[in-house]
Amino acid sequence: MYRLALTLVLATPAFAALADTCSVAGTAYDSTGKPIRAVVRLIDLQTQQAAFSATNEHAAFAFSGALPGANGERYRLDVVSAPTVVTGSRIATRSILGMSDSFACGTGQLAHQDVRTQVD
Repeated sequence: MYRLALTLVLATPAFAALADTCSVAGTAYDSTGKPIRAVVRLIDLQTQQAAFSATNEHAAFAFSGALPGANGERYRLDVVSAPTVVTGSRIATRSILGMSDSFACGTGQLAHQDVRTQVD
């Protein structure tokens, strides 16, 4: 009985933290509207922090644990290229192939946002 109570007390902050976040999901498309396999970057426009997700076989991606935006449009999605290394450098870089409009994600919500490449 005591172990159950202790487990519930210790787990409560973790569940509360999840409730204070939002999730983002969508599909990546090429410029013609065909679903594509790609790497998608979620950018927090307030903090400039980024997270990456690879699309699955259905071109779907998902991010969880994002901080909700208190004042509207906080996030943007980018479709990024495979990493390439510039000659004379050891730093891998990625190019942005397409981006979404900025969007909001409220506490406890799932924001559905698709992203499309702007070049082939």
